[in-house]
Amino acid sequence: MDFIGEPLIGKGVVERRFDVKSENRLVPGLLWTPEGAGGPRPLVLIGHGGGGNKRMEYVLSLARRLVRHQGWAAAAIDGIGHGERSELFDQAELFTLVQAAAGDMITDWTATLGELRALDEVGTGPLGYWGLSMGTMFGAPFVGATPDVRVAVLGLMGDLGAADPWMRAARNITVPVLFLAQLDDELIPFERATTLFRAIGSGDKRLHAHPGLHSAVPVEEIEASEAFLAQHLRG
Repeated sequence: MDFIGEPLIGKGVVERRFDVKSENRLVPGLLWTPEGAGGPRPLVLIGHGGGGNKRMEYVLSLARRLVRHQGWAAAAIDGIGHGERSELFDQAELFTLVQAAAGDMITDWTATLGELRALDEVGTGPLGYWGLSMGTMFGAPFVGATPDVRVAVLGLMGDLGAADPWMRAARNITVPVLFLAQLDDELIPFERATTLFRAIGSGDKRLHAHPGLHSAVPVEEIEASEAFLAQHLRG
């Protein structure tokens, strides 16, 4: 892992930009830890949405919240084709790109996790995952393939076809899951979201649904996410 530039420190949160080598790919990411942190602590990996990047506003907000409120570490990486490793593609090609890249994203998250856990201020504490929309498209396969994940917050995604990696991975997800959905989602019809939710193999899963479009997830669900993660990552 190579840290890039100087850390940014504000209100007790240290933010560091890093690069990780994953096979033949360079994976750019951000790590947030408490100021003066030492010793192992829970770590939450955060997946951003389609067309976004590791510095999306809600990614930054959630990461800083978890550091300040819980004393945890949080990390995010740019998805393949996004952020600092963006490629030229139009919105119509997004699903195709994500479907093809899901396996490589498992590898990239796994390589990133290994490097993060080698840091004294992160260590081998309990592991959680949070990612909505494309964060679920890329994240569900990783969660299903990674026994160390204890808890996950997923959602804003559904059954889009038999070839979907997230649908294939769903039955392998057996950790507690909080799944968020929007009743009036213009991108992912609610019925397709519930199909994915039902396919998740966990015996401890719950669905939170609200009126509104795809991006209208209420702030209270960020609070609910923190509480759900804390329930399963403490101790």
